[in-house]
Amino acid sequence: MRRPSPARGPALAGAVAVVLLPAIWPTIFTPLGHSFPSLFSEWNAPKPMHESLLDEALRRSISVEQKRELWSPLPYQGWKPCLKSSNVHGVPLEPTGYIQVFLDGGLNQQRMGICDAVAVAKVLNATLVIPHLEVNPVWKDSSSFEEIFDVDHFINTLKAEVAIVKVLPKEFSWSTREYYGTGIRATRIKTAPLHASASWYLENVSPILQSYGIAAIAPFSHRLAFDNLPVDIQHLRCKVNFQALVFLPHILSLGESLVKRLKSPVHGHSSEFIQEDGEDTNQAGKYAVLHLRFDKDMAAHSACDFGGGRAERLALAKYRQVIWQGRVLNSQLTDEELRNMGRCPLTPEEIGVLLAALGFDSRTRIYLASHKV
Repeated sequence: MRRPSPARGPALAGAVAVVLLPAIWPTIFTPLGHSFPSLFSEWNAPKPMHESLLDEALRRSISVEQKRELWSPLPYQGWKPCLKSSNVHGVPLEPTGYIQVFLDGGLNQQRMGICDAVAVAKVLNATLVIPHLEVNPVWKDSSSFEEIFDVDHFINTLKAEVAIVKVLPKEFSWSTREYYGTGIRATRIKTAPLHASASWYLENVSPILQSYGIAAIAPFSHRLAFDNLPVDIQHLRCKVNFQALVFLPHILSLGESLVKRLKSPVHGHSSEFIQEDGEDTNQAGKYAVLHLRFDKDMAAHSACDFGGGRAERLALAKYRQVIWQGRVLNSQLTDEELRNMGRCPLTPEEIGVLLAALGFDSRTRIYLASHKV
């Protein structure tokens, strides 16, 4: 028996009205479009806010000695290498299970997460699966761990302390990112607090490893404390960061090429940026590296006002809602309160004022690490 069809008349009339209404009233949807700009739309660039400060900084006379000090190494502050471990326990004969981590954020955050993942695996006497790198909504880089780092070097460097595998054995092949994205799973740890202690992992993750033989931790950004950890665990973190994580040859080659170009003298019309004669000799072959940290996610999460007007505020608010579901504490404060507390990232203009005030000028060569500003 066929299910009765609903009356088609009202629905058809409504559809006709939706089609014809814009022709009768062309501006009916315009205010809506202006009020809610597209999530990834660009907004008008704000006007300069610190022109007088920048002009004053650029006019300030700086002595040759002050310019030389800009490129001098920082005074010794007591930092020592932390790679050598005094008490290495080695890989456990019978690991308690497998640890998976899914790392979000940019490459810098993911690198920190890799160091933490090795440390957590050591704490739990578990075997670490090569970490999965999530696609960041800002950078949109789909590169895997294997496409960035030398995996074999990574595993071999750490084999005396932590067991690491490239893929899970067949009996755990079901444990994938897709599996954890489709429902609540007993083997997923999604409540790891920020900067969790080693004891938290022993109390909350060890039981899952013992019951299921595997535990997947996601999210895993900044999920291990920096302080109050065993010295050997801290040393292991350093070993991961400074010895185990090595870029693939073609990435290293690209980096070397960039450094060579940055250090090479510039001729022709661009020679104003680096001069190798006179008082600027100390600047030849030198360059500054600037990580701008003014990406859209950084600006949105800060909840600060950057002078882009209503369209900017709405776009960043919508971005916060989509990425963090509105759970951003800074959004409860005014822009004045945020700036007084130092919570607003410096804009490119403010960075320019800072560099000029420090003594860098238009002849300074800068390697800029940044997303589209």
